[in-house]
Amino acid sequence: MLRHLSSRYGLGLAAGLLLLLQPPAKAQEDSATILVFDGSGSMWAELEGRTRIEVAREVLGDYLAGRDMSRPLGVVAYGHRRRGDCGDIETLFPSGVYAANDVSARLNALNPKGKTPISGALREAARQVPRTAEEADIVLITDGIETCVPDVCAIADELAQSGIKIRAHVVGFGLSEAEANTLACIPDRTGGKLLRPTTGEELADALRQTEAQAPVEQPAISAEVKLFILLGNNSMPERYSWSLRNEDTGTVTELAELTGDARYSPFVLDLDQGRYTALLSTANGAGETSFEIGDPEARSIEVALAGDLPDITLIDRGPYLAGHNALFDLTINREGLNVGGADFQLTLYKAKPNGDPDGAAVTWSYVSGAAGRKSNALALPPEPGEFIVTLERGDGTIVGSTRIESQVDPDVSLRVPSVVAPGADITFESFGGQGSSDLVTVQKDGADVGWATTLVSVAEGNPLIAPLAEGTYDLVYEMGDGRVEKARVPFQVGTLNALPAQPEQQTTSASPPSGEVEATFKVGEAFESLQVQWSAIPLDDSLPLDAWAPSDFAPSMSGSFLPGRYRVTGDAGDLQFAGDVEITAEGPNVFEIGLAPEPGSDPGGPLTEEGAAELLDRLVPNRKPAN
Repeated sequence: MLRHLSSRYGLGLAAGLLLLLQPPAKAQEDSATILVFDGSGSMWAELEGRTRIEVAREVLGDYLAGRDMSRPLGVVAYGHRRRGDCGDIETLFPSGVYAANDVSARLNALNPKGKTPISGALREAARQVPRTAEEADIVLITDGIETCVPDVCAIADELAQSGIKIRAHVVGFGLSEAEANTLACIPDRTGGKLLRPTTGEELADALRQTEAQAPVEQPAISAEVKLFILLGNNSMPERYSWSLRNEDTGTVTELAELTGDARYSPFVLDLDQGRYTALLSTANGAGETSFEIGDPEARSIEVALAGDLPDITLIDRGPYLAGHNALFDLTINREGLNVGGADFQLTLYKAKPNGDPDGAAVTWSYVSGAAGRKSNALALPPEPGEFIVTLERGDGTIVGSTRIESQVDPDVSLRVPSVVAPGADITFESFGGQGSSDLVTVQKDGADVGWATTLVSVAEGNPLIAPLAEGTYDLVYEMGDGRVEKARVPFQVGTLNALPAQPEQQTTSASPPSGEVEATFKVGEAFESLQVQWSAIPLDDSLPLDAWAPSDFAPSMSGSFLPGRYRVTGDAGDLQFAGDVEITAEGPNVFEIGLAPEPGSDPGGPLTEEGAAELLDRLVPNRKPAN
């Protein structure tokens, strides 16, 4: 008689058998579960002081006692009626609904006798699967290998090709590894499991493992997805691209590049179930958003665009004239994400003592994000003071800033090349004033030569042109509506003559032309690591107007000159050197040229070596010290 084994093998065994033998949670006519039970003579072998047939009866009895018997079940047994007969296969219960006691009583009456016709029993079990079923589970419990046909794998192929999804599980009760391997093709080819318990507890555990059936195939899920670009405070880029990364496979698929009106519409696509990341890219920006498709509901995916800020130079050219429109020297060296005409603002704030902006903006103007020099002006308050000028993005992000000062009557200084070729652009720099309508003009003997040019016109790309006639001229800066002269600097209009190159085979310097002597100009010892371009113009009326301007760069340079006074300049990029020297026939004519003073500053005496080193560290980052 079958006994309830919950006290010996645990309730888990019953639950395991219940889940193992019950069909999946589908309509009853769509599935079937057929149990194939070994009734061969080998089931009388002992196991843990009892026979295998007794243990198997108890396990199955526990299963039937807890099973929902409203679910169809079929039972096939073999080897229980006759010895040596490979045809001893009997369907005890065709697939259907039965009482648990009836099934238990029938299994309890089995008397193991014969052979192990596994192939025939599995074929018989397959015949019990209803033709309307879409899938079925056949669970074979056996303590032996096939003893009637040589190729047990043939039945595995029959089951796999039956047109119904049949999963055949083999629970090899007490089989050796080699014996179990002879049956492995059955679960391998049908998607079932091969388990090899050797004790009652292991049998219970093996049956629990078969609970994890192959998942029921679900209808394919796909959904419509709309990809939107989320601009925030950014302007719409001229073009952008969509790509998609499948997070389950790691593959990235390029979808489309959008231009024109298409940029303003969502990009629509259909995606199968899975995990994805939408990738947005532009010339100077990008963004990404991850999402998952788990149902067929359409969804919209927004991808925020984040981009680079531009690289800018904002120079303080003050002190500025209070109460006037001040022109600010702003250059966008490298464009960021935004290049539109209203993407940035040049903004003026009052300055706190610590240098932070004080309160709301005083005034501002739009600035294009396109690369190049800008010609923006801001109206300074009539009261002089200190201010902060910033370049800001629309969301308030500060790209760059500088602190400035306005004065009622600021000093102005000019920097102009010593020599300018006739008809060439005059590339000058000015500090102080900086009214957008301030004038810069070329004069000779106090009279204008050509037209005066406003600072804003120069900033807009209209250069000041040198006269065609050679000679000495003045560059004059006139500030404000009254054209008050604030700075005047002389310069020469003439030919830039470089020293001729010396032949390579010459080992000694050639003698200077008649009447000329050699002079050498150099920077101080602290600046010997710099590469300097030198020039000199004569200051005495008795000297020719020709300028000396070699094309080489070096911390020191020599040339041939007629004796007299000269203005010597050295251009080292961030550092400028200037000085007036007198070259004599007697010599020695070796001159150390000092730093040119900053505009509007007091040189305050010669620069010490320590001061020079400090200045170099500030202006020339990562410089190599002189040996």
